[in-house]
Amino acid sequence: MKKQAISISIVVAALALTLALSGCFNLGDAVMGGIRSGVRKGVSSGVEQRVEQEVAPQTQPSQAKAPPMGPQWNQFMVMQAQMAFNYAFSAGGLWAGQKGYKPGEFTKFKWTMEGDDPIVLERAYLKEQDDGKQWWRVSWEDSEGSWIWEALIDTNTSEMVRMRARDADGNEGEVPVSGQAVYMAPMELTEESVQGATVGKEKVTVPAGTFQSDHVVYMSGEGQSEFWLAPQIPGGVVKYLISQKGQGTIWASDLVEYGKNADTVLKSY
Repeated sequence: MKKQAISISIVVAALALTLALSGCFNLGDAVMGGIRSGVRKGVSSGVEQRVEQEVAPQTQPSQAKAPPMGPQWNQFMVMQAQMAFNYAFSAGGLWAGQKGYKPGEFTKFKWTMEGDDPIVLERAYLKEQDDGKQWWRVSWEDSEGSWIWEALIDTNTSEMVRMRARDADGNEGEVPVSGQAVYMAPMELTEESVQGATVGKEKVTVPAGTFQSDHVVYMSGEGQSEFWLAPQIPGGVVKYLISQKGQGTIWASDLVEYGKNADTVLKSY
């Protein structure tokens, strides 16, 4: 099963965290009360059931053994894409960076949650079509393999209209898209909101280098989301994290690489 699916503990804990930040349930109970410490060991909780009901398909990633192709593989890849796009495009449903990506630009972040292996999460803006629709790539790499999705997004509706994917075993193909909510655009923050949340300027060092950054902090109940912004980076963010009162950092993401030469690797266009 090692290369069949993205870790269930990461999927459920991350999705639970998003629900918590949006007010669906308490962050401390959700993340600290069983998910982060025990999902991989088979711990069942009301929080996990709530996550499944709200955002996750009935088949858990760790239990699914997707065939090389066919309807089950398609459903499986869509399920994984929902989570991967969510965390590549936002942190807790928002993205504080005020600088957009240009075609060809990409970023890779090392995403760390206590108790799980680090993940390298890529977000790449590949191409804009003549009709204004945009090709984006999200890739997810951990110690058990890598996953890649390339999606065509209608920026007028924030709807994903086409997708190709490659799983950790190298199975690759077109995935049917029927308007299901695979991609959700992050909350757009006003310039005034970002300025109001800026607590100072700091020099921050991440694997991609050292950057003079604006430190932005938003409260979310008893937790907070923090961003370090640098305008020379695609997307404008070099580091972000989410923390909880009394628990410290729940997850942290550091920029490990960025550039301007991204292109399709799945022959999407």
